[in-house]
Amino acid sequence: MDLMFVKKGESTVKWRAAQLIGVLLVAGGLLGIGQAQRKSGDDREEGLFRIPVWVEQEGQFWKQGRRDGFRLLLNNEELPVQSFQGPESPTVLLLVFDTVVDLARVDQVRVGLQNRLRELPENHWVGVLRSQDGLRALLEPTADRERLVETIRSVQVNGRAGLLDTLVPVANLASRILTGSAVRVFVLYITDSGIANYRADYLNPVINASDAGDLSRRFSDRAVQEQVSRIGQSLARFAIPFFVLHLEYRPDALNLAYQSGLERIAAEKGGQMLLCRTVDEIAPSLDVLLNRLLAGYYLGTKWPEKGRGPWKVKVELRDQGDARVLHPVQLERPKK
Repeated sequence: MDLMFVKKGESTVKWRAAQLIGVLLVAGGLLGIGQAQRKSGDDREEGLFRIPVWVEQEGQFWKQGRRDGFRLLLNNEELPVQSFQGPESPTVLLLVFDTVVDLARVDQVRVGLQNRLRELPENHWVGVLRSQDGLRALLEPTADRERLVETIRSVQVNGRAGLLDTLVPVANLASRILTGSAVRVFVLYITDSGIANYRADYLNPVINASDAGDLSRRFSDRAVQEQVSRIGQSLARFAIPFFVLHLEYRPDALNLAYQSGLERIAAEKGGQMLLCRTVDEIAPSLDVLLNRLLAGYYLGTKWPEKGRGPWKVKVELRDQGDARVLHPVQLERPKK
């Protein structure tokens, strides 16, 4: 089913698929998730927002963390941790394909995904979407590994890139799932696209002929940087971590700006992006990202009574040691 976009001019995309999201992914996928949670007694608490957190120590990510081991602060004010999900909790992974260039590289990641996803615990659901030529849901979140593998095998490699255009809609979708049940939610993009694969013409930015100081004359990557910055600002209201596996590194100036922008967005949301320079790097890079995201925690608390933000987020360990804590760096309160 397509989650349609409507374009106004070349730069504005209006999301109009909220009802389709609810029907296909949230209502449908979470029906089974909710039943599983009721059996386990893991009910969500109303009125909380949740922040994803990872703890790294000596190159390994913690999987045995406890609620009372964390301190959560917004603008340096400590808030109580009122809900807690960890690696053994029910989980939803949204797998988003943006594959438009290299069939051989995509085949490599398909094999790796099939092997890893078959090993997931029963309480882990995976949904599959594609972002090129408009966001499309290919499979609602499911624990059926064979359906999942078959869907991944059928993902096409064609069309126009859509990663940048779909980050905010995917964050919106993931947030609906996060607030709808007590599950961990993660987003993993698989992409091989370069900046030239988008419909928007980032290769030939519009230059203001009457403005001799227009920076586009000197910096051809300015349009890419501005677009990435706008998207990063729009994502501030979502506490959803993004992970990106880019299957093909490109060294030209425009793609370096594009790739570094994606890395920055992922890091600011508490996630990670890995770039593959060779085909041989695809499988180990996929393993690194999956191991990282599956080791995540979600800490829940209530929004401060006053203000909308933005708030600086800080999570500490009560017994810090030499561990490093990773999480989104800033959040804004969503509008009601």
